[in-house]
Amino acid sequence: MAENILSYSFKAYRENIKLISFFSIPSLIAFLIPAMVNTPVFSALGGSFLRTGSIPDMSGSDLGIVICGVLASLYLVSFAIVNINLVIKSQRTGTSVKKEVIKGITGYTLNVFSLFLLGTIALLIIQLVTFEMGAQKWLAPLLSLIVWLPLFYAPAGLVIDDLRPFRAAQKSVSMVISKFPYFLLWLAIAFVLLAIFDGLALALLPHKIGSLVVLLLNSLLLMPFLIVLQTQIHMSKYTILD
Repeated sequence: MAENILSYSFKAYRENIKLISFFSIPSLIAFLIPAMVNTPVFSALGGSFLRTGSIPDMSGSDLGIVICGVLASLYLVSFAIVNINLVIKSQRTGTSVKKEVIKGITGYTLNVFSLFLLGTIALLIIQLVTFEMGAQKWLAPLLSLIVWLPLFYAPAGLVIDDLRPFRAAQKSVSMVISKFPYFLLWLAIAFVLLAIFDGLALALLPHKIGSLVVLLLNSLLLMPFLIVLQTQIHMSKYTILD
């Protein structure tokens, strides 16, 4: 079964690489936004991260910039994820990509955005609370994983199954549990590919340039493929499509 999912994922990515790459451009912009504004962020492992310890010292205007940047980034990432899911849904169900995109893009994007926004707020609270407790190194990752699980398959549930946001989050948790080996497979593939990209870029290029190159590769190559893989795992419950 795992071989079929990987085969479907590589095939779907290869056959739709132009559309997927085009729809991945918003995610690149989303990752670049924090780096382009004057905020305490750093690039690492293909993403942009806010320095939690700097938040208490930020002014109101700085916080406003961060909030606007986060909202814009989340919406663009949501837009990219929804469109990639629609491409895969169209391929597997034999419907028109153009028709699916026009029909559902706004509603799906807003639903994914709302879930990601709630998740981001929860993660920020976790980071701040564990920072004050001095337990950020071990407690924050554990709590962050708990927050992340309802979001893992939620976009696929929203787009593929037309579920409501709360129901999609519930289904995401149940799918992680019921298909736990596939969840681990996804994590392993993500970790290995990102480590390869990160290692090669930082070994061959100066750190700042290497970090930006990894961010570029993550946005346009790795993340889109991982989204395709997520969607294929989600759709594996429909045996009629195998």
